[in-house]
Amino acid sequence: MKKVRKVFVGILALTIGVFTLVSCNKSDPTPLYAVVDVFVQDIKTDDGVKYGIFVYATANYEIKSATVTGPGTGGEVYQLTASSNKQQFVFIPATADYTSEFPAVGNYSFEITSVNDEQLTGIDAVGAEKLAPILIKTATFTDHLLKTSWDNLTGADAYVVNFYSADKSKFIFSSNYLASDLVEFEFGSTTSGWASGESPVANTSYVLELLGVRAEAGATSDQGNNLQFITLDSKTITWQ
Repeated sequence: MKKVRKVFVGILALTIGVFTLVSCNKSDPTPLYAVVDVFVQDIKTDDGVKYGIFVYATANYEIKSATVTGPGTGGEVYQLTASSNKQQFVFIPATADYTSEFPAVGNYSFEITSVNDEQLTGIDAVGAEKLAPILIKTATFTDHLLKTSWDNLTGADAYVVNFYSADKSKFIFSSNYLASDLVEFEFGSTTSGWASGESPVANTSYVLELLGVRAEAGATSDQGNNLQFITLDSKTITWQ
């Protein structure tokens, strides 16, 4: 079965999706199929680094419901909710959902039901691999270009720079996946990656976000669609 590729804007601004699920209905000439991913993300708090589970699923039909159950007997159940596109369902942890303990390692089981009541089941494995917390080292302007720098993270497969409105309600810009040996990125109003109709306004506040990405163990190709761990840092800046 073919994989569905969608751009999930607002969490990662990355193309996400892995593990094609198998439809329970074999007779449908156009069967329901979907791609899903479970990964871990960190946040920095006054009590130290904490971790949360993110889940993403997208299908070729509108989804009615989607759940994922954590590993083991009595594993935690995560109820996914619709994004602006009803073919995409997500679980985004609230601040209270993050814990000092790393989330359970093992197979996370999915069940997706379409609006036509067709069901898919499948699993995605979460490993124990993680990254040290990433930090924005500098964020400076030269000739209306914003240059962001960071220290290289051991084990990172890529970096991503995102840009949001001051309250993070609107996604504005995202870089492509940046190579693991890069430690800086520069962009301006003419750089490819701006959302349609968006461009920076001088003397306006924005949120700059830097992601360090680690792919799933054994993912030697298409690593952007096999996510294991995301570490992020953010900074409010005024465009110059």
